[in-house]
Amino acid sequence: MMFDDGINNDFEKAHQTGLTRGFDLGWTYKGEFDRSIIIDQLDILEKQYNKVSDPETKLRILSQKDILRKIYEEMKNHVNNRERITKK
Repeated sequence: MMFDDGINNDFEKAHQTGLTRGFDLGWTYKGEFDRSIIIDQLDILEKQYNKVSDPETKLRILSQKDILRKIYEEMKNHVNNRERITKK
């Protein structure tokens, strides 16, 4: 079977259907990696929060944590997130 771009191979067929295991797993691992960076930053902020006593600084850290949690959830639940299509 030949595709629009002239490439005739299984990868191109899988890519066009959007279900190639390697491609989807790559995005799954990339998404997990990106989110792990956010989780690590949340852990750092939690440690900072526990060390400070200034209410203004605590509020600033809570605000940063809230923003990072929202970003984390948006990345994880985004409508275009194609993670775990084939990963089991």
